[in-house]
Order: sequence, then C-alpha cells, then structure tokens
Amino acid sequence: MNTMDLTPGPAAITVGSRNWSFFSCDALDEVMGIQNGFYWRNKGAGTIIMLYAIVCSFGALANLLVIVSFLKTPHLHNLRNYFIVNLAVSDLIMCVLTAPFTLYLTLNLFWPFGNLACQSVASAQAVNLFVSCLTLVLIAMDRFLLTLCPVKWRLAAKAPLAFYVVVWLASLIIALPYFFAVQAETVDYFDPWNQPSIDEMMKLCEKSRPKMCLERTWHRLPVSRRTYTLTVLAIQYVLPLVSLGFAYSQIGFTIRKRVKYNTTVDQHRKQILAQRNRKALLLLLTLVLVYGICWLPMNAYNVLNVFEVIEFSQYRYIYCHLIGMTSASINPVMYGLINDSFRNAFFNMLRPFFGPCTKYIAVSPNQPTHTTYSFTMMNAINSPRRESPKFIEANGHPHRTVPLIQVQHDEAALLSPPPQL
Repeated sequence: MNTMDLTPGPAAITVGSRNWSFFSCDALDEVMGIQNGFYWRNKGAGTIIMLYAIVCSFGALANLLVIVSFLKTPHLHNLRNYFIVNLAVSDLIMCVLTAPFTLYLTLNLFWPFGNLACQSVASAQAVNLFVSCLTLVLIAMDRFLLTLCPVKWRLAAKAPLAFYVVVWLASLIIALPYFFAVQAETVDYFDPWNQPSIDEMMKLCEKSRPKMCLERTWHRLPVSRRTYTLTVLAIQYVLPLVSLGFAYSQIGFTIRKRVKYNTTVDQHRKQILAQRNRKALLLLLTLVLVYGICWLPMNAYNVLNVFEVIEFSQYRYIYCHLIGMTSASINPVMYGLINDSFRNAFFNMLRPFFGPCTKYIAVSPNQPTHTTYSFTMMNAINSPRRESPKFIEANGHPHRTVPLIQVQHDEAALLSPPPQL
C-alpha cells in the first residue's frame, strides 16, 4: 500500500435530494459553503450589511468624537461628563466590536472562531447593553438629584471611578449566565454531518466538523432561559424607561414651578422663558421616547420567542437588533454633541483642519459646570447686555455671540435656580 496516497476515493453522501460523490475535498467545502449562507440567499443580506455599516460607522464616529473631546478638554472632566463618556465608550465597543460579530453570526450558519470567541462575543454584547442602560439610569438620576438638591448633590458626587466600577461590575455579573449558556457545538444533527461516512471523509481531508454558536445549555444553569429573559427585560428595558420617565418628568415639573413662582421677571419675559422651557422639556421627552422605541422590538421579540409565541427567525432577530443598535448612534448626539461644552470642544478640534468652514460658527463660551449659577435660561433673559431678542454678547466680546436660550445637557447650565436679583 502506498502510504503517501491519502486522496479520498470515490465516496458518496446525500444532502437533501442531491447525491454528492467526493473525488476531492473541494466538494466538501462546497457543501459547507452552500449550507453556510443558504438561509440569506434570497433574503437581502446585502441590504442588512449596508444598513449595519451605516449605523455602526456613524455611531463609532460620533462616540469617538465625544470621547476625544472629553480627553482633550480638561474643563469637561466632571461627574456629569464622566457618565456621558462611559456611555460613549460602551456604545463605541458595541459599534466596532460586538455588532459586526453579531451580524456575522446571524448571516452565517457555521461559527469558525472557536468556543471561547462564541461565548465572549455573545456575552460582550450583553455587557455593553447593560452598561449603556445602567449609565442612562445614572444620568437621569444624577440630573434629578441635581435639580432636587443642587448644592448637596454636587458636593456628594465626587467619585466617578466608583460609579464606573459599579456599573461595569454589575453588567458583567448580570451577563455571566449568558456566557455559560452559549457554546460552539459540533454539527452532527443534519445532512451530511449526521451520516456515518462523513467521519472518514473529514479525517482523510484533514478537516473538522463545522460548529455552530448556539444557546442550548440553559439546562446546566441554576436559572432557566425564561427567568433570565424576564430579568433582562426588567433591567435592560423596564428599569431605564421608568427611571428616565420619572426623573425627567420631575425635572420638567421643577422647571415649570420655578417659572410660575419667579417674581423677578415680568410677564413678557415669563412667556419667553416658558417657550424655551417647553423646548427643554421636549428634549427630555425625546430622550425617553428614543430609548423606548429603539429597544422595544428587540425585547418584545426575545420575550415572545422564549415563551414560544413565535418561532426563532434570523430575519426578525437581525432587524430587531439593528433597530436597537440605532440607539448607539443616537446617544452620542442626544447626550454629547448637543451639549454646548462638548460641541465647543469638537469645533475647537476641527478648526485647525477645517478653519474656513468653522470660522462662521458661533461658539458658546465654556462655562464651568461646577458653579450653581452658570449661564442658564434665566441668566440669559435677565442679562443686561442683551443685544437682540435672539443673541447676547459673550464675555464682553460684541463679535462673539451666543444664542439667547441654550438648551444644554449640563445640569448646572440647564436646571440651575434663577439668579437672586
């Protein structure tokens, strides 16, 4: 016998209604290729990839701008902005790392990256989701406490590192069951991988059976899949939605009450202030609605699927996940780039590269966020240096104007009490 002749001889296996005769190992690769992308062959995989590329690219760029602006601007280093940056870091990881792997896992039947990568990718996505939602809760409660007792809370909230550790540690613990529930399993339960002759073929071709990254080991864990799904629903969706709704409704109530009982401004200015406050309240309401709308499809799908109301569908799952991913692109805009301080830092970074394009943009003066009576809605209205109904001078510079009303996300700027005249 010639020991050097290891080329597989004519062997045959059946895949569905087709009989494959293997005279080379290339035919085996062809079978794997057909099965790997069979589900998405006629379902518009190109559209999904394009939409993911748009959402993830924009989200990565926006979150990166928030992070770089924070790192390069020392006066932004305060607790409020640490929360925003923590949210940006989590969303950036989601856009750059976990979302592409989730897309690959959904569009391909087989998983070639091993068991540890399967577990890590699945659980990393869960960790980032929990970090984002818990950070949104902290942002909302921080704003609420700053409105309720601005001086005491500003003095008490001095430990951003502690908040970071608590949020990330809690997220890791909550996602831990999912890490052990997901495994890369060897395929042996459908054609041709369940046929007796396949082992001989794989050995001769020096190949291994394909693996699939599956969520099929809940029976080994102390918590059931249904219990865990409901827990995730409560932590990742219900808790943030209730917290945001409660905190921002109380903030809105406080703003309206301060306008109503403010005796230092006349009726006309009160009307102007009320109109500006309505815009601020609309912004707060938008924050709640954006989160609720983005993550409703994903959570609804998970609950309906785990209770067997609907069957698992890669098509439904990936579109629900895509809608949820849009929050990672919207968050840096809503919480970061709308913020005057972050926006100013962003323009300052771009000015050396796009000077002619940015010189006509009015840059708001950077206000220290640790002071109680910073540049606010009421300060703007009561300012004696007001030049027009829409603009006032900034720090005594007549050619550097800022909007009369600045809807900021800095709590000290948006919600500080009216100045005592």
